[in-house]
Amino acid sequence: MRYQVEIQGQTVEVEVEQSVRGLEVRVAGGPQRLAALTPRPAPLHTLSLGDRRCEVALEEDPDDPAQLQLSLPGRPAFAARVVDARFAGLAHREHAGGKKLKRVKSPMPGVVVEVRIEPGDEVQPGEVLLILEAMKMQNEIRAEGQGVVKAVPVSAGDSVAAGALLVEF
Repeated sequence: MRYQVEIQGQTVEVEVEQSVRGLEVRVAGGPQRLAALTPRPAPLHTLSLGDRRCEVALEEDPDDPAQLQLSLPGRPAFAARVVDARFAGLAHREHAGGKKLKRVKSPMPGVVVEVRIEPGDEVQPGEVLLILEAMKMQNEIRAEGQGVVKAVPVSAGDSVAAGALLVEF
């Protein structure tokens, strides 16, 4: 699975794969494993970088599930924002007559299974807007910020192409 990880303003795309040694992490497109994370009693993990190992604590931010707090021994904690790379480009801001409109577009072709919002609804960050089925998997399309739904040009059962408009705020 590919993710975009933002740490202190720097964004890096990484690939994470489950193996017998735990989660293996590589910089996307890189030829070799960068690190391995082996789960221990929550929230601790063992981080292996080459032949070096240390314990790292990973805790979700209760207010933002895409943000993690990382703690390494002897160092101050820092935040990392992790986003599935397939969904990183979902929200696009466009300008129309001086007003900012936020649009949520489909990250992949699929079928809309369920629409959970309608025009006029106020949504909060992380709220599920709709369910999109692609390759026999149901994907929750979530709001990236707070806003009021302006239009929902799709309904349950609609087939959509990658990049199709799903919700406008």
